[in-house]
Amino acid sequence: MLRAILASKRYWISVFFVGLGLMIIYSVIEHIKTFGGLQWDSFIKERIENGQWVRYFLSRIVGGLMYGMIMGYYFELRKRKSNR
Repeated sequence: MLRAILASKRYWISVFFVGLGLMIIYSVIEHIKTFGGLQWDSFIKERIENGQWVRYFLSRIVGGLMYGMIMGYYFELRKRKSNR
């Protein structure tokens, strides 16, 4: 069943959207908690000018991909079990 789910196009679409949603929501919440609101100047100075932008974006992409794969698998497995 794992192989069938991983080969499904619908699974990878759900991975993309769930991961993207998590990345956006998590980044906004972290930004507000770290900088005390929407402080774009502080964000650019701390994350981009200090050379941490690669680590910042890679952490978001990897975290979003992992979360999307786990949740996408859960949703797909639940859907296939309910169709039986």
